Amino acid sequence: MKKIEFYLITLFFALSLNSSMAVGSTLNGTKVVSDEDIEWLEGEDVVSTSKFIQQTLVLDPEKLAEVDNLDLHSTLLRTSGLRKISQNLLPYLPNLKFLNLFVSDLGSDEDLETLASILERFHTLQYVDIIGNNIADRVFSYVKAHEGQKELTDRFQNKVVFSFKTLLESQFPIAGREHYNDWYQTHIRYYSTNYYLSTLPY
Repeated sequence: MKKIEFYLITLFFALSLNSSMAVGSTLNGTKVVSDEDIEWLEGEDVVSTSKFIQQTLVLDPEKLAEVDNLDLHSTLLRTSGLRKISQNLLPYLPNLKFLNLFVSDLGSDEDLETLASILERFHTLQYVDIIGNNIADRVFSYVKAHEGQKELTDRFQNKVVFSFKTLLESQFPIAGREHYNDWYQTHIRYYSTNYYLSTLPY
């Protein structure tokens, strides 16, 4: 029975690699919760981070190579989940461009360090969405504390979508009020594929 269940779940993940974008495919991880949370959510329609990774990695490598969008929005990913995704899944998605962490319960210093590591290690990434996480409000101070590291600053500035309001209020480099349009144009392709487009002040 477990073999049949595992097959069906694997088939679900394969079907989740849909062609919602013109090129590439989306890996749907919106039911993922941290391994710690799976215990008290037993019976809910969710999957632990470790099991999600395990089920994903049984897919054909060619299918994994097609994935350009990993959608983990509105999950209980937490610090442990983000770390496991970074270490055990992202290396097998060689063409990943979009990482959606919108409202994924990320708020620790370790999450910011993991995010910095992700940006450094996975060069195909174009955008990482961390809107709705507590770390979003701390990006500016984090980058300020590492202002001597130009590459780190550039990666956060050009690839992390964390709140236009925070950008404007904190005067993040290049995204001050006088440079907002330039920053928005840098991220236009990301916003054009997401519902945030209608909320932006343009």
